[in-house]
Amino acid sequence: MRTRSALMTRLGVPAVVGAVLALALALISGLGVAGGSSSLDGGVDSSYPDGKESGVRGVAPELGDTVSSNQGDGTSDIVRYGNLSLEVNDVDDALALITTIIESAGGYISSSSRSGEGEYLYLSVTLRVPAAEFSAVMASLRSEGEVLYEDIYSYEVTMQVLDLEARLENLRASESAFLKLLDRAQTVADVVAVQSELSRIQGDIESFEAQLSGVKDQIDMASVIVSLSLPVSAVDAASGDFDLGHEISSALANLISVGRAVISIAINIVVIGIPIAVIGALFGSLIGRVLNAVAAWVKKSLNGSGKGARRAARR
Repeated sequence: MRTRSALMTRLGVPAVVGAVLALALALISGLGVAGGSSSLDGGVDSSYPDGKESGVRGVAPELGDTVSSNQGDGTSDIVRYGNLSLEVNDVDDALALITTIIESAGGYISSSSRSGEGEYLYLSVTLRVPAAEFSAVMASLRSEGEVLYEDIYSYEVTMQVLDLEARLENLRASESAFLKLLDRAQTVADVVAVQSELSRIQGDIESFEAQLSGVKDQIDMASVIVSLSLPVSAVDAASGDFDLGHEISSALANLISVGRAVISIAINIVVIGIPIAVIGALFGSLIGRVLNAVAAWVKKSLNGSGKGARRAARR
């Protein structure tokens, strides 16, 4: 209290009030700027649908194989995809049962991968199954272990099929027309020109036929990725992904972040706060002197009027 009183006495109340108001205004202005930038950032929608959602809306997913409802009868061409993660007691036994299920449905294993060993053994297999058997196969696979994760989605390729078929129809019509022109060509130059264009058209036909064949294969044969893993031990389940080194590093990083924040605040106080406080104090002191001068003039005027009145009364 004594220190505060001494400071107020030396600097004057107006100077201290001016410094405090200047700092308060600077702080409010800074918060307003920060809030404005935050609102601008918040106005940007950074969420995008992932591959699975976009797959449902008609964009081909990353692994792009699956089932359909199908062809040439006016119904939609659909590609369906399945992903299943199972926890099993024996990976090899589960693989044998899965092989039996898929072969009984008329499908096959297109690829497989194995990693780890012992209780950390992990096996992933990609299955191809007829579209009509997709739901039944998925139900049978679920019963072979504990389901850890399951994902089923589909996308429509009807327009893609129609587009490819239309392109092929036009190209075959052009091919037929150029073959007729080739029969009627009479000069070497005409023959070369027609054959060149005919070769280009036939190359496009082969390319579009391959694309159409691939799409129809996806429609006819669904893809299912099955991941097999062994049960996690109680110790591993309790420890989870705990990493002592990582935790220590994170704590040190947090400490450095706090230290940087404190240093940044101190620098801002020295570089920005002190000059603003000095300017506010000078401005407040100036206003205080003006107010004191006005008050003195008013007091003097009132005293002069009072003396004049007393003199007049005595007379």
